[in-house]
Amino acid sequence: MFAAALLLTSCGLSLALEEKIATAPDYTSLEAWASHPEFADYSDSSLAFHRANQFGVPVFFVYPTVHFPKRGGSWSADIADPEYREAVITPVKYQAPAFNVAGPVFTPYYRQAAYQVYNIAPNPTTARAYRMAYEDVKAAFDQFLIEIGPGTPFVLAGHSQGTDHLEQLINNHLTKTQLDRLVVAYLVGMPIDQCKIAIPVCETETQTGCFCSWRTYAEGAEITNKLDEECIGVTNPITWNTSSVPAESSQNLGAFIRYNKPIIEGITDARIDHGVIYAKRPHFTGSWLIRTKNYHRGDINLYFASIQENVRRRLLLYLREHPEVAQ
Repeated sequence: MFAAALLLTSCGLSLALEEKIATAPDYTSLEAWASHPEFADYSDSSLAFHRANQFGVPVFFVYPTVHFPKRGGSWSADIADPEYREAVITPVKYQAPAFNVAGPVFTPYYRQAAYQVYNIAPNPTTARAYRMAYEDVKAAFDQFLIEIGPGTPFVLAGHSQGTDHLEQLINNHLTKTQLDRLVVAYLVGMPIDQCKIAIPVCETETQTGCFCSWRTYAEGAEITNKLDEECIGVTNPITWNTSSVPAESSQNLGAFIRYNKPIIEGITDARIDHGVIYAKRPHFTGSWLIRTKNYHRGDINLYFASIQENVRRRLLLYLREHPEVAQ
């Protein structure tokens, strides 16, 4: 999955798209959720070294861009479209289980902005598409809070476009009381402005009420950051600190490359520099196909087992410090 995904490019993706406004999701209906504790789905999978739902702390997961429309398609996904719903299965299957040690995973379908919004200069059309996607995520989160009940702690997790929407949610929508219930936010695949976000970057492996973020590139890749590098919050996904000291590949607990195949330990390392994670080229069956130095699509999968273990450690400390929740 990882190798094939890294080969995806924008070839054949036309910018000749249309604004088609699909019906807004009704998050009181299970049909609006790609994963939910009331039905079985891939987010329930016990992978790597930890079983799912060890702590009963729910996870709100927002998936990355899977809407790749062709000419004549829509700037915004329609959650009723069978092809779109099928595409959402991939991140639910390969990414969401990295966080399910905490508890059940809620993944809302949302009217996602098309991949093409990243290929052209921002304009009113792309802004409307992105805003619509965010409004859906916000509505889903509000329903998530209703369903988990007042006072219940939770975990936020997202990748790529999903991370953008979660960052905005944290900054513009969550109340102080809700932020106090946030165990940790995994905001992966996009640069997070730690100079502006409402919560601090995680600097230790058990810190809570903070965010972890990273973007993965091959050693030697040239990086251009839109944000001041001093303001980009980066956590090493192996050592879970913000130090520039490299983490060795032997410390990487394992990558999740193919479903129903063993986790591959020590597949690559991680080093913070220039606001990103630099990693050595991973080696696994089929990795010779990788032709890019941008490992964006492997941000979670390359460090899958390390993420699971980190979720476990943060929850252990959080519940120890909040015994009223553990009862």
